[in-house]
Amino acid sequence: MRYLSRLFLRILLLLAGVLTAAQRADAQARERPVAFDSAGRVTAVTPPLAARLGLTAPLWPVSGDYLDARLYALDDASGGYVLVVRRQREVLERYGVDSTRRRDLAAAIGRANITDLARGGPDAIPTFISEPVRGSFVVSQTLLGALVFGPAASALVDDPTGSVAAYLAVTGGAFFLAANMTTGSSVSRAQNHLSWHSARRGAIAADLLLYSITGNDGGRGYAAASLLGGIAGDVLGFTLGEPMTDAEAHGTSHGSTVTAALALGLMGSSGMFERNGAGRVGTALIVGAGALGYPLGLKYARSSPYRVTAGDVGTLVTTELLGMSAAAALLPDSPNEKVVYAALTGGFALGAILGDQLLVRPYDHTESESRLVQVGAAAGALVALAVPVLARSDNTHLIFGAISVGGVLGTLLTEQLIAPQAAGKGIGMLRGGEATVGNNGGANLRFSPQSALLAGLGLKGNHSVVSLTF
Repeated sequence: MRYLSRLFLRILLLLAGVLTAAQRADAQARERPVAFDSAGRVTAVTPPLAARLGLTAPLWPVSGDYLDARLYALDDASGGYVLVVRRQREVLERYGVDSTRRRDLAAAIGRANITDLARGGPDAIPTFISEPVRGSFVVSQTLLGALVFGPAASALVDDPTGSVAAYLAVTGGAFFLAANMTTGSSVSRAQNHLSWHSARRGAIAADLLLYSITGNDGGRGYAAASLLGGIAGDVLGFTLGEPMTDAEAHGTSHGSTVTAALALGLMGSSGMFERNGAGRVGTALIVGAGALGYPLGLKYARSSPYRVTAGDVGTLVTTELLGMSAAAALLPDSPNEKVVYAALTGGFALGAILGDQLLVRPYDHTESESRLVQVGAAAGALVALAVPVLARSDNTHLIFGAISVGGVLGTLLTEQLIAPQAAGKGIGMLRGGEATVGNNGGANLRFSPQSALLAGLGLKGNHSVVSLTF
């Protein structure tokens, strides 16, 4: 009897253990993603962002190479948090974070934001840091190998077979080198953009400097200069872009383009390239102006009184080209070289100013939106170019005038279609079927597609297609 009682008690205990384990198995631990900061903007911390925020041990427990870190709140009585760190090859590490450390992290990020905002402009806030990329970086580096490094290495070899082999080896090697880099550390979009830009600019700058020193215009020396300059520019851009936001990287690269173009135009309009020996000096000055444009472009993106995004910088390319096209339409017949330089430089500068005031200041374009604006301007120019083609005219005034008008209308129509986010408002500024380009404090440019359609159909009446107010 005692034996049966003990056996029955053991069975009851076993059943109780099974039921308890089953209940624990059914109870799932729930985790909710939360932001690191009190403002709710920082949902992921990348290595460049952690460095820019000044997050170090013991407050920040993460060390070594990692892709990003995210914070999750535990839906249980503990009220704690879990820091999930994603490393290469999809390896996840988890760190327990109590409410005190979470508050300290939020306070540290808030202080860093205030410091950066006081030091620079609105987009200098480090929470706009660039996200990591991998495939894009490998593709861009492979293209650099195929278009810059490979041809330069090929030109250094006299033997045709060896030349082809050098090209193939360098191009293929660029792929494997970039792929290997991304397995050990993260690469941001800013680094990808600036290295791609600086590698090409470095190759050109090295050739121009060699010409300014030697005065020669060919030979294997230029191939060596292109190779070394391209590699140096690639490394420099990759290094400079590590702590940058996307807007800062795009502003830096575009600033170099603007200063170099203005220097070229000003020296050309003064006739500097027509004088013997002065062209070599002018070439060196162009390289210097391009180098000066890097910090100036960074300052523009960082210190403007309004937010400048990477897409905003891309829209400037459109307006600058349209300004040059309009200037070309106004050139007299058979102009001399100085007049051409002066007109194109003035059109370029005017296009940059108008683009900044009418597109950059009132809107926050994304990169995809800026590319659509570029394509829309090109599409409008092609449509308008059909007019001189149908007229079988070779008049340069008509051709460039049509390109300019079509490009401007295409830009305005595209702006209306994509409805970019209004600066500081979070919603589009397009109302009533009109595209408004500008803000209440400056110039306002409106385009009405309905009026353009009515005017195009030849209907009588007052049709306000474009209006500009100050």
